[in-house]
Amino acid sequence: MKQLTTILSIFLLIISCEERFEEDVEFAAQDLIVVEGLMTNELKRHRVKLTRPFGSQNEDPRPVSRAFMAIVDSDEEFVVLTEDPVGSGEYYTPPMRAVFGKFYLLVIRHRGKEYRAFDTPPGGQFLGDVALDTALIDGVIHYRLEYQETGTAANYVTHDIDWSATPNCSPQESCEGRVVFYDLKNIDVQEIFATEKDEFYFPQGSTVIRRKHTVSDRYKEFLRSLLSETEWRGGFFDITRDNIPTNVEGDAVGFFATVTVDVDTLIVN
Repeated sequence: MKQLTTILSIFLLIISCEERFEEDVEFAAQDLIVVEGLMTNELKRHRVKLTRPFGSQNEDPRPVSRAFMAIVDSDEEFVVLTEDPVGSGEYYTPPMRAVFGKFYLLVIRHRGKEYRAFDTPPGGQFLGDVALDTALIDGVIHYRLEYQETGTAANYVTHDIDWSATPNCSPQESCEGRVVFYDLKNIDVQEIFATEKDEFYFPQGSTVIRRKHTVSDRYKEFLRSLLSETEWRGGFFDITRDNIPTNVEGDAVGFFATVTVDVDTLIVN
């Protein structure tokens, strides 16, 4: 690890001489950045997003642009991320995948400051069967996904549902939706007393793409705290804000995560 850090430090020193960014900036609270990074085992361009914190939910996050960013793995191989488009605060890797058994170090340099975070992807898990409930809506059978635990490791499953190719799709409405189930393997009073959500029903013939994201223990704790602040906030048990953990070193919040994704597709008939 020490050798990896030395190599990276030399590389950062070289590139830091390429451009000097000059701009009058008011530091203090504005100096904090928010890191949102997710790498998976899928071969694609992975995104890391940098923004400034915002004071209220009505504000749009301000992008952090012109940062240098690199990801180094435990084999001492690194890639440099590119901001695309420039000014967006969204940085992308070349096509690559996160490999089980390796660890990945994210390094960010911006206006003379350095931020670091690392994570390692866990092993994958089978998705298992889908649990469906049915209901008769306007004389047509509709389906609803039911929550169920899957596997032994903490995970969340996204369900992208599309019925645009069915006779039940109306031009006046959106014929797609997403349902996310979190299975973080912990008993939490806030999960038990979570505020109720609208149930999502979809017609026969819908295509459902399931993506199971198996997460590390540190990312699990981040998700649990994040859900406590957002999904579950306002329920029976409220918690103090600003308690969300981070794996980013420096004046930063957020998380850089590496997860293992398993995917399948089914048509509901």
